[in-house]
Parts: sequence; structure tokens; C-alpha cells
Amino acid sequence: MKGKTRYRYLEARPDKRTREMFLHGAGIRVSTIWHDRYISRMTPDQIARDRDIKVEAVYEALAYCQGNWEIICQEKDRERAILEQKGFFEGRPSDRA
Repeated sequence: MKGKTRYRYLEARPDKRTREMFLHGAGIRVSTIWHDRYISRMTPDQIARDRDIKVEAVYEALAYCQGNWEIICQEKDRERAILEQKGFFEGRPSDRA
């Protein structure tokens, strides 16, 4: 029987109505750390300095993203659908073909 993974630097935030984890005490989504690393091309040390968090927290967030990518993508799709429903993207150039 597989137990629930315990994280040192990550926490669930039910008040945010998402299954995505956040950095404990910082309120930063793990996907934000992933974005910093792979889109902005920052090193883990740069992310830690820029966001004033421990580099170990950066590595834990990245590992969580790697192991839970499907959940993160589902949450991003859900958030986008809510924004579309509210008309957030009306009048803006579409990024979808």
C-alpha cells in the first residue's frame, strides 16, 4: 500500500480551489517555479535568490511538477476555461489555431 507523499517545503491550499501544491509560507505555485526554470531559463540558485526561498524548496517543487504534471496541466486547463467563460480573452488575439 502506497502512502501519501510528505513534503518538507510544499503544502496544499484548499482555499485556492486547486489541486496544485504551493511553496509553504510563500504562496508560490509549484508551476511558477517550473516556469522560472524551464521558460525563463533560471537556475535553481537564481530562482531561490529571486523568490527568497531555499534552493531545496526549488528542487522539491520541480520534482513535484515532474511527478504530477498531469494534475498541473488539468488545473491550468480548468483555470483557462474559467477565464474564457468570464470573457477574459475576448478582444485579444487568440493563441489557439
